[in-house]
Amino acid sequence: MEVPVSAGVTKLRVKDEDFLVASMIERCPKTMMVRELLQNALEAAMLAPEGERRVEFSALPMEGSRKLAIWNTGPGLTGPELYRMCDIAASIRKETGLDHNFGMGAKVAALPSNQRGLRYRSARKGSVQEVVIGKYDGVYGRLLRPGPGGKPTEVIHVTAEAAAERRPTDQEWTEVVLLGNAEGQDTVSDPYLGQPRGGGRWLLNAIILRYFRFPAGVEVTLLPGTAPAREAGRVTPMQARLAALADYEAVRLPQGIVLHYAYDPDASAPGASDSRKSLAGVVYRDEVYGLLWGGFWRREAPGFGIPFLSRNISVLVELPPDYPVQQDAYREFLRYRAGGQAPVKALDFAALVAAHIPAWLRRHLDAAMPEASYADEARDTLQELLERLEVQRRRPSQKGAEAKPAAAKSQADAAAPPRPPAPEQAPQLVLLRDAAEIADRDLAQRAAAYYPQTHQLHINLNYPAIAALAERLRGLAPPEAEPEQVSRAALMVAERAMVLRVARALAYALAKRDQPAAWKEPQLRALLSPESLTLAAEDIDTGWLDSEQAMRTALLMVATATD
Repeated sequence: MEVPVSAGVTKLRVKDEDFLVASMIERCPKTMMVRELLQNALEAAMLAPEGERRVEFSALPMEGSRKLAIWNTGPGLTGPELYRMCDIAASIRKETGLDHNFGMGAKVAALPSNQRGLRYRSARKGSVQEVVIGKYDGVYGRLLRPGPGGKPTEVIHVTAEAAAERRPTDQEWTEVVLLGNAEGQDTVSDPYLGQPRGGGRWLLNAIILRYFRFPAGVEVTLLPGTAPAREAGRVTPMQARLAALADYEAVRLPQGIVLHYAYDPDASAPGASDSRKSLAGVVYRDEVYGLLWGGFWRREAPGFGIPFLSRNISVLVELPPDYPVQQDAYREFLRYRAGGQAPVKALDFAALVAAHIPAWLRRHLDAAMPEASYADEARDTLQELLERLEVQRRRPSQKGAEAKPAAAKSQADAAAPPRPPAPEQAPQLVLLRDAAEIADRDLAQRAAAYYPQTHQLHINLNYPAIAALAERLRGLAPPEAEPEQVSRAALMVAERAMVLRVARALAYALAKRDQPAAWKEPQLRALLSPESLTLAAEDIDTGWLDSEQAMRTALLMVATATD
């Protein structure tokens, strides 16, 4: 139906307001609570006089337990403003919009875990007022309490009570206290009533793993009781912590993206703080999205060109403010604006990260690479096979590789004939001996893994097929041969044989990419999977004659060396 330009409109309305409010609140990921409360506090503190911009987390004794409080300087709220602030999609002194403030984050994110109440206090011109919101009799709303003359009211004056709790009344501030979901709940150590469990560092981790930077001049402090004793105090955001390392570099790209590389040699030391653990993620407007941390990062690191030292290396991809992405409704994820609005992942930028690794970081990686005398031979053999099979170069597309992914090509580009594909080059062979490095790639029970983003083949030299072949090869040695040298020769030959088997299997699998009609994407993924490469590694009988000849040659060299 064609709609006239001048057609009138009747607004859509909400039929069941209580259901809509409850649905918005109870669908919100509860772990976004600290982010939303802290963001509000940071935005308010930015408006305080220079030198007085502070946000403090503290533990308040209430109802026989501890309650977490978030306090910030900055312009306070009047009673009517405090009342209005409690409504959904309501903000005070903020611009509302999809790229700005939603007007519901802190309330919506905090109420699922604080149905007994969120206590808001604000000091304005010497007067402190208070409102409590929660879920009462099945309805989310403001709690009515006795006011002047005993009349029920939502906002009450609590200047004397605030002074008794040592809150200043001669400056402006705002405070939120989390009352939890159960009587006697300690919201400092157990904010989610065990689902999920908090742990001693939950609050610190929620801050330092989310915020890349704090606004200029704003100090965030965890007062004693809210974090482990050695980590209480002023919080250092991620960017400042990484930039303080001796090995750190921010690589600025023409499209406005900044790649942050950091190497911390002590991050993997026994007893190192969680705050030093390596990670990767996407930074947008000073916040981190798509975080890869701990084992999740170590498994994905090879795809970013980090085959070793992933426990010590952190990588952050910072997008410019005008990059075509937007936060989802609860600010848990970033989404691309174009196409199907897929979630933004750090892996989208893996090729970009790998292509711009600084020289100093490459030196660290090269120093960590195990040496093997047969590595060059294996790579040459693989290159010859790729050329004989006429395998064409192909790499997975990178969603984040361009500043404007949805931009249209110029007419000249569109009219130009497509370039013929380049011949494929042999992948870099990454040989793994260290058990921790092998486990990080989830290869303890696998022989190899191919990473298409960086075109690397990682091979587990501790895989049992090597030991099985080496045992057979040792049986070829004469009784008088020195056992240690025989074992060393057998191991080298067995390693070489498995590396060649895996490399050949990969070459034939890569060749199938050039037959899209016969080999679909799911089938190609299966061919290139660690499981497929492992099956090739298991077949120690194939190529036995070559291995036998190599072992006999090695034994002659052993005999010559001992004569």
